Order: sequence, then structure tokens, then C-alpha cells
Amino acid sequence: MHITGVKTERGIMDISSAGKTRILINLGSALLGRALQDVISANPSFETFVATDSRSSHVFDPHHIVVDVHALAKDPQSHWPNAKMILIDTGLPEDELISLLLHHKFYGVISTDTPPEMFSKALHTVSKGQIWIDNDKIKALLHNQPSHLKPAGRANLSKKEQDIVAFIAQGLKNKEIAQRLCISEQTVKTHISRIFKKVDVVSRSQLVPLALKLRI
Repeated sequence: MHITGVKTERGIMDISSAGKTRILINLGSALLGRALQDVISANPSFETFVATDSRSSHVFDPHHIVVDVHALAKDPQSHWPNAKMILIDTGLPEDELISLLLHHKFYGVISTDTPPEMFSKALHTVSKGQIWIDNDKIKALLHNQPSHLKPAGRANLSKKEQDIVAFIAQGLKNKEIAQRLCISEQTVKTHISRIFKKVDVVSRSQLVPLALKLRI
């Protein structure tokens, strides 16, 4: 077992700092992992770990796992099933990124060129149960989806419901969606409930790949 760079003065076994969000950085490159740790650790509300051995899973229980495509091959979600997984996009082709979104349960996608302050905002957003995908990335994905992903199911959703799915995929909260559509927050909740039933999902995170499938 080997863990590097735990940000605490009391050693690696002290992993229960009250009020802090524990983040496991599990990347294919240890060098990139430590560099990312320096960025995240600048925010005192985060406690970071760089994992270099999956056996470290029994030592701590992270809230979030930050992974790249190389780390996915080790199936980190099986080691930390309760953690929310965030993908670092290192410049993946759009087809490959869409495939990853459809086959893994990500709560966020963050580009490597994201400014540090936006990185912190993304982590806080995910901590609140919301979805974070860089705006430029989600717009590119939604408008340039490969043809092999058929827009099945679009006919089952009204135009307003499709708009709501797109807004959820961009990480907007119900109140923000209501403001965009000039409707009440309760009406948004009603629409979301209907969407869940129509497309047979149970969480907002599942609507991100749906938005890609529908090419909204």
C-alpha cells in the first residue's frame, strides 16, 4: 500500500478532517497527479490524496475520485463505490469522450486547461450533487455527436423537456432552469419527474448521457 502527499499535519491515517471534502487523485501519471494535487490543495476546504496503489482503498473513504482515461482501466469505481467520479479530459477525441460518458457514471468532466478557480468551483458543484461539464466541452459534444449514436427517444420528450435535459446536462440547478425558461421552480420539478418516468432514469447524472444520445 502506498499513498503519497496527504495534506494533513497528522499523517496519512488522519483522514477525517471535519468539514473537508476528501478527494482521491487516481491518474495514470503520478507526476500529473501530484501537479493536480498542488492545484486542488490550494483550497483549504479540500483534503487530497494521490493513490499509487489501489490497495490503499481500505485506508480512507474519498468523497470524489479524479480519474483520467488511463486510470479507468483499473476500474477505480469498484474500489471506491460510494465516491463520485470526475473525469479529467486530457484532450480526448469527441467520439471517445462520448463513449466514456455513456458507459461510466461521471459527475463531472474537467479539461486540463481549466483555470484553478474554476476547478475548485467544479468540485464544489459535484459535492452538492450537481453535474459539472465545462461549458465549451458540453456545447461541442451536444452539437457534434457522432452519427452512430441514434437520437432514439427524442419524440417522447416535449421541446421544453428537451431544453430541461440540456440544462441539467450543463449542471444548472432547478432555480436556474426556471429562470432560463421563465417558469416556476415547482414546474421544473414536475417536468423533471415526468422526464425521469419517460426515459426510465432515477438521477440527474443519468440525464447527461441521455442529452448526448438525443443530440440536444
